[in-house]
Amino acid sequence: MLRTCHCTPGFDATHRETSLTGRSAPPTAALSWSAATALRTTWDVLRDGLAAYRQYERLRSSGIPHETALRAALGISEIGR
Repeated sequence: MLRTCHCTPGFDATHRETSLTGRSAPPTAALSWSAATALRTTWDVLRDGLAAYRQYERLRSSGIPHETALRAALGISEIGR
């Protein structure tokens, strides 16, 4: 394949192009920090959802209607109040 090119680079030129010196890689600490932040946020959301579900089930088992229990568990007030 090199015979078909009219300009064949030597080994030194190819080696310089593929060497990693002088290139900056993204810092791994920043990447791991964003992954840790995403995991922490996901965990917090799941925990809050489970707490709301438990509150809803407690209210429903005590005879509170669905819509009222759902609003109370999610902390949503009625419109106009």
